[in-house]
Amino acid sequence: MQSFSQKSDIGILFIGGLTLDYELLTSIKNFYTNIYLETEEKHILACIEKYQPKVIVTTYQHKEVIYDDMIHIVKLSQPDINIIMLVDETSCANMKKILSLDCDTYLYIEERREIIIKKILYALRNAQARIDSSKNEEYYNALLESSIVSKSDPNGIITYVNENFIKVTGYSKEECYGKNHSILRHPSNPDKIYEVMWRVIKSGQVWRDRVLNKNKDGSDFWAETTIIPFKDKKSGKIVEYIAIRRDITAMLQMKRQIMKQESEAQEQHKIAEAKDSFLILFTHELKTPLNAIINFTKYLLNHITKETIDKIPLSKRQYLLEQILGSAQMMLTDVTNILDISRIKSHKLSYTYSSFSVKNAINEVIKNHASLAEENGVAVSFSHDGSEPFITSDEKRYQQIVANVLSNAIKYSCGQVEINLAKIDNSVQVIIEDNGEGVEDKESIFELFEQSGKGLLKKEQKGTGIGLNFVKLLCQDLEFEYMVEDSKNLGGLKFILIKDLKVNK
Repeated sequence: MQSFSQKSDIGILFIGGLTLDYELLTSIKNFYTNIYLETEEKHILACIEKYQPKVIVTTYQHKEVIYDDMIHIVKLSQPDINIIMLVDETSCANMKKILSLDCDTYLYIEERREIIIKKILYALRNAQARIDSSKNEEYYNALLESSIVSKSDPNGIITYVNENFIKVTGYSKEECYGKNHSILRHPSNPDKIYEVMWRVIKSGQVWRDRVLNKNKDGSDFWAETTIIPFKDKKSGKIVEYIAIRRDITAMLQMKRQIMKQESEAQEQHKIAEAKDSFLILFTHELKTPLNAIINFTKYLLNHITKETIDKIPLSKRQYLLEQILGSAQMMLTDVTNILDISRIKSHKLSYTYSSFSVKNAINEVIKNHASLAEENGVAVSFSHDGSEPFITSDEKRYQQIVANVLSNAIKYSCGQVEINLAKIDNSVQVIIEDNGEGVEDKESIFELFEQSGKGLLKKEQKGTGIGLNFVKLLCQDLEFEYMVEDSKNLGGLKFILIKDLKVNK
């Protein structure tokens, strides 16, 4: 057997004397087909079984071999094969038998060559079209079998649902037929989706979108939805719509889960980095007061050992002891804040409520921060409207709120901090503002481990970054309102603390 192999999947088998017609074979070869040649009857059926040609071009007889039995077998076993028979004058005596073979096409062998070639190519194109149509039908059926399919009339009344539709939605065929497609409409979908859908499909175009649907039991599912309008060929009017839905609920849930895991992983990474930075910063912040405590203590102990302590002026000894005490208190405040944040987050921080003077509480905080203000060269002033407001809350925790804000203002100011107390209607308002460089992201400074100097100010970072987070948590628990804005008065940051006197806490 001879063959010419080209790119096309379509095969054509030439039988008998046509195998010697090289002009015809070359013309067909130019159209990228697989060409097989066979003359012996015993090999023809084997060739057909092996190569599955879609077109056979044959003569009735070649030399002493008559192909009628072979053609009968092919017609019975391979009805999809297109058989073209070329006849000549010698075939006239057997014309009745030839016609009984019921070949797809009969051509006179003496016909013009271009007509014969055209007929063969036409048969090949038809065979290719049948294959493509068959494949498309397979794809279409596979799509329908794996999708949620329904049909409806031009008014949206359901006329057909497949098994997947029943399986997913929970509706039976009887419950669907005659009902409007709106039975699947989810209440959370905006009307705009359906307005656009109807406008598109009524114009004869295909509509696609991702839609949330409602099942019979009230549960929902997401579906990639395609609605195809079908028109009557004669009138051009739309006669029905077919809706093909692909359930993507599991895919979306998996995607959300992956995104959640990635987000959690990023968050954990950020927390780990923040904790590392915090530990470094906190260690540095503890090192400064510890050095002061150690150095001043060593200095005093050294003089006591040498019995020269009396040579140090009493005022200097008092100053050094005050510095030691102040440094220790600063360390204790940082440690206490960390412990209190842990307690408040686990709802284990206790509160003792009493009625106290806000002015006296603020004055005590200012007094305790005098050394810090002096160390930073900051003047702290306190003014009030003459009222003597009392509030019911936890005085110690209230002072912690004011102390942390004041400490932050002192550290980041450029020499001036002002505190103002006023009673406005049914609320007590405390304003703490400084003349520092301010901060752009005012919300972030209240998050754990965040500082106003983190990439937002040119000024060097100061403090551990936990004080304002503690302020935020205490205000939430004690029902204080707070806000931060730019200080128009001093140019820095302005913190406003408000207590509504009508609130019991």
